[in-house]
This record gives sequence, structure tokens and C-alpha cells, in this order.
Amino acid sequence: MSLDSAEAFFAHIDASPEERARFRAYDAELIETAAHTNIVARGSLPERWERHYADSAQLWALLPNSARRLLDFGSGAGFPGMVLAILAADRVPALRLSLCDSVGKKAAFLQRVIERTGLRNVIVSNRRVENFPEHDRFDTITARAVTALPGLLDFAVPRLAEGGTMIFPKGQRAQQEVDEARERWSFDLESMASQTDPDARILLIRDPKRK
Repeated sequence: MSLDSAEAFFAHIDASPEERARFRAYDAELIETAAHTNIVARGSLPERWERHYADSAQLWALLPNSARRLLDFGSGAGFPGMVLAILAADRVPALRLSLCDSVGKKAAFLQRVIERTGLRNVIVSNRRVENFPEHDRFDTITARAVTALPGLLDFAVPRLAEGGTMIFPKGQRAQQEVDEARERWSFDLESMASQTDPDARILLIRDPKRK
């Protein structure tokens, strides 16, 4: 099934009228910004509804029912964090999201999307994830296209609340990254097929412990 149009994506996620309006506002800001700023790979824009929006939205069903604080770091253009924020706004209003990116122009873009969509469940932090306060913990952490799994764990585990879940979309090197990570970490793992890329996996990681 091709999801390479807004309407196909909206049908796929059963988007409400409010969600459709927010996604269109988000996309308009993305297209306007991408015309002059390297916010996302420009070659991916013609296929963005599947490669970025749908690829991010598939994480929604994987969020724990108890999720209340989600950190998305290396958020870039907001995939998956902003997509999840739009879905959470009316579906799970109690879920609060923090989108973290150390690049000023990307953080500024995310803030403009928040203003343009009227979202009130998400904040943007223009800093490196390792600079979050030590006591600031999240029950759910996501990151997409940031770094290999060993590095992701180094960044994410200090921010993860006890009993929390990390959700990392990965490409065809997913198993290799898992093997490398297990040299320094032990963790519970669920590896799931991606809905948008037959060579990709989504890793759900819990109970991480450094060896």
C-alpha cells in the first residue's frame, strides 16, 4: 500500500479533521523551511508522507499505555516526535512530549510548527540530550536517524525512568547494531518489522543495564 500522499496517510492513521489540519500546517511549514534551510533531505520530500510521516506514525501503536512523558532527541524536523505530538493531542491528552535538538535552526523550526499547529502538549529544548538535568527522567524515549544503537543507549539510558521504554527505528543494520550494543549493555529487546520499509526494524528496549 502506497502512502505517498497526504490523503493516503490520513486514511491510514484514521486522522480526525483536527489532526488533518495540524498535519497540513506542519507540512506547509516543512516545505517552506526546506526551500531555504537544510531541515530534512530534500530528495526525500516527494515521498515524505510515507518516508517521514507514516514511518514516524507507526510508533504510535507501540507507545506504552502508561506513557505520560516522552522524550524525542535529535528531533530534527520532528520525525517522529512532532508526529507523535499531533496524534497525542486529542487521543492521549495526558501525554507530554519534549523534543530535543542541539541545532538552533532545527529547534526554531520545531517551535514554529508548535505555534502554527496550536499544539499545547509539546515543548522544544535547544540543547544536547546529555545536558538535561540529572533528575529529569522520561518513561518513553524515541530517536530516529540519530546514531548507532550503542551511542543511543549512552545518551538515552541516563534520561530513562525506571521501568521505561526506548523505541528506536533502525535500518538494515539493526541486528548488527544490537550485537554491538550487547557488548556493553544488557537489555530486554523486542524487534518488530517496519510498516514502511521491508529492510527496517523497530527496536523496543527495556531494562537496560551497563555491563
